[in-house]
Amino acid sequence: MLVTANGRQISCEIEGPADAPAVVFVHGLAASGSVWAEQAGLLSQRFRTVRFDMRSHGDSSPDPAPCTRSDLVADLAGLLDALDLVSVSLVGHSAGGVVAMQSAVEISERVDSLVLVGTASECNERTAAWYRSTADTAVTEGGESAMKAMGMKKGSGPLPDGAGLGQMARAMASINDEPLTEALRAVEIPTLIIVGDKDFLGAGGSVILSRTIAGSELEIVEGRGHGIYIEDPQWFATRVGDFIAAAVL
Repeated sequence: MLVTANGRQISCEIEGPADAPAVVFVHGLAASGSVWAEQAGLLSQRFRTVRFDMRSHGDSSPDPAPCTRSDLVADLAGLLDALDLVSVSLVGHSAGGVVAMQSAVEISERVDSLVLVGTASECNERTAAWYRSTADTAVTEGGESAMKAMGMKKGSGPLPDGAGLGQMARAMASINDEPLTEALRAVEIPTLIIVGDKDFLGAGGSVILSRTIAGSELEIVEGRGHGIYIEDPQWFATRVGDFIAAAVL
């Protein structure tokens, strides 16, 4: 379904009982809400699940204008308003984890619990340069070329809009010169941090998060990579579902 959120059309899918606690999944760059389909199906037995396409991704409207991390939070807040969701648990992967963390800082009253998967609150200059290079590729050559540069395969759904993807990649690069780490020290939201020990991004960012967010839980999973929720869906759904249930029920 399409809803109007923060002045744009956002595509989302909702499953599960209307009166159950809500869980919103936030995907990474060049992906879409469809990557969370299996998790949404598994967790919708216990929660009201929402998966959506971020701006310029999937079936949501493209936007070639420059954007900040706060703009992406505004999109998410607008989605919650459109769906009449006062507060939710957020499950964010990679760049989606950055959006989830920024939301925990800016709209903490709307975040019941936080699950951060294969993500980081800061990055070094090398990683920031990679984001900027990816952005340039997306803008000049299109979304499919950017996906190839990122090592991703074209899925069955719409390709990300190149110009819009580029702007989002630049927003992600901003965690180099404007890291989230210090702001997260004030976060008092139940937080679970999950990372595979084979994640190409490494586990260092997750360790920093665990030391930054008071009371957070860190799970480093042996033999798993960046897409851990796809590699081991049943384990992931059980671990995340139990964590969220303990936090909100």
